[in-house]
Amino acid sequence: MKKDNAIKKAARWVSRMFGYKAENKFARGVWYIFATSAAIAALVIAFALLNCAIDGIKDYHRDRQYERKVNSPTYLHEYGNKYVSPYVIHHDSYPGYLYNTVKGRRTVTGVQWVCKSSYGDSLAVYCTNDEHKKGYFNLYTGEVAVKAQYDKAWVFSEGVACVYDKGTLHFIDHKGQRAIDKVFPYTERIDGYCFHNGLCCMLGDNNRIGLIDRQGNWVVSPEYYEMSYDTQGFWLVQDRDWNYGLLDAEGKVLLPIEYGSIDIHHQDSCIFVRHLSGLSQVLDFGCNVINPCNYTEVHKLTYQTDEIDEEGVFKLAPATCLMYSTDNWDYGLMDKDGNIVTPPLYSDIEAIGRDRYRCAGSKGSVILDSKGRKCGEKQ
Repeated sequence: MKKDNAIKKAARWVSRMFGYKAENKFARGVWYIFATSAAIAALVIAFALLNCAIDGIKDYHRDRQYERKVNSPTYLHEYGNKYVSPYVIHHDSYPGYLYNTVKGRRTVTGVQWVCKSSYGDSLAVYCTNDEHKKGYFNLYTGEVAVKAQYDKAWVFSEGVACVYDKGTLHFIDHKGQRAIDKVFPYTERIDGYCFHNGLCCMLGDNNRIGLIDRQGNWVVSPEYYEMSYDTQGFWLVQDRDWNYGLLDAEGKVLLPIEYGSIDIHHQDSCIFVRHLSGLSQVLDFGCNVINPCNYTEVHKLTYQTDEIDEEGVFKLAPATCLMYSTDNWDYGLMDKDGNIVTPPLYSDIEAIGRDRYRCAGSKGSVILDSKGRKCGEKQ
């Protein structure tokens, strides 16, 4: 009876909560069922919320444990690791760090990228995640050798490294001390500020590029618009009109700036050059001519004679010269012994006689003889 009274009281309480006044037994029965269902639903929801809270607490503690684990100085991630030396690993995924495999611990944290020297130096460049400052670390220990404090830094070459700080370039040694008591302006027209055979590209006050020695003195005065080093020991130079020349390892001129292109082919041990006239040649590494004309095809030239064949068509006869073409589809004249008569200056050549050729170029057409001499006006 007391139990029934309790249920009735609960039902009446729920009824009052919803503002309902039961006036008969049927209505009261309905509300008893409703109240019981509501109580059960509330218990289920409360149980679900409790489980969610417990799972959340478990996840929080699990995440904290994992975070403590991965942030431990001795932890090495399974993926994203690259060996920069037999003893040092760079983990290149965020947040990035250096890891000494011998000691089994991290040596530098917050490392975005690293770049080691191709010249066999023991120090490599690293960049920080936050401020993007550059410094140097030891490849064999992973320890910082020169702290990250520079806006730009290049690898060590011949015992020194170029750094960019406070608007100027200067060179440092392995301890971060000034190695050359001079500063220089920076330009993006130079790829790498590294020494090769005691020389380094540098920008002069006249906004031109030359070569300095280990004391910072000019060996090749700044007169070029661009300059780059080739591993075969050449300095490729260029003026503002995109004409090319070549210097040797000591900065002496091998080829003056009289070429439209210079391509150094390491595998073939030769240099492909194209003169401003359009003539392509192949040189050896001493800049001696191997092939005086690097043409791609040779074509026979024929001209129309005054004789008529049996079908009433003018007969064709071979001209004295041949026509050669380059890979740029430029044309020139060649004699039958393979000697070049004219550079490939023309877009088309037509034989109009045994020793006469109409040569069409960008400035019109001209008539040449078999020696390449003009014998007719431009058309």
